[in-house]
Amino acid sequence: MKRILKSGCLGWAFAALVSAAGPQRLVTADWLHKRLRDPGVVILDTRPEGEYRKGHIPGAILVNTYDYLAESSPAGDRALQQKIAEIFGGVGVRPGDTVVLYENRLGTRAARGYWMLRYAGHPKAHILEGGLEAWRKKQLPVSTETPAARPATGFRVRPQRALLAGAQELGARLRDSKQVILDVRTRGEYDGTGGSSDCARQGRIPGAVWIEWTQFLSSDGSTFRSPEELRALLSKHGVTPDKEVVTYCHRGARAAAAWTVLDALGFRRSKNYLASWHDWAEKKDLPAER
Repeated sequence: MKRILKSGCLGWAFAALVSAAGPQRLVTADWLHKRLRDPGVVILDTRPEGEYRKGHIPGAILVNTYDYLAESSPAGDRALQQKIAEIFGGVGVRPGDTVVLYENRLGTRAARGYWMLRYAGHPKAHILEGGLEAWRKKQLPVSTETPAARPATGFRVRPQRALLAGAQELGARLRDSKQVILDVRTRGEYDGTGGSSDCARQGRIPGAVWIEWTQFLSSDGSTFRSPEELRALLSKHGVTPDKEVVTYCHRGARAAAAWTVLDALGFRRSKNYLASWHDWAEKKDLPAER
């Protein structure tokens, strides 16, 4: 594929690859604007409420997929499924709806919600490339009005268990050469020198390789880097499509963005450890290294 340097075209190059491999993950502001009045398109704003109130895409519904803290256990998995049903059912997502999530740019809040929808078995889920900034750059309309509430639905979660990794599963396979554990936190978090104070321990999952999630983004942060660049970066660290790859961070948001990249590149055995380091650190029977 010919390398394209302009960031907007770069996004389309990435989207073209995704379309060839499966459903298109990223959609553009122009694509969304054409469907703004389509009742089958649900736009979800994943930013904090204060930012939403200052201006959002017309018709966008405020949703919080970011603050929920997952716990890795059978009970935790059931709670996750219940929470996903509550979140998306509460904003009226129906089985055939196309859902587009966004934030200010291409970040982790929308990615976490996107992963939740994919885990729930909802196929028509997308992320707005460039977020609200890309929308504003196109001089498209922005609103401060709260849209009329959609009727709540009994959103059905059909858990795609192959997309979710658990602590005990990881702990049992730490020496498995067919698995790569990908830590996408900051270097300080990975080293155990600058982690969050709300974690029971600092450090990393033993054997994890490190690629900070921001390395997957283009220079302006509006989209992902080209497929060629991404594959080269991943391969350099031993992350290849023939292996099962598990992404993790602090609580699964940055890991969801990395998972989206892997999934789009055709890594069919990629998983998100949604509970991530916060969960692993709590489980004192599991090893850690620094």
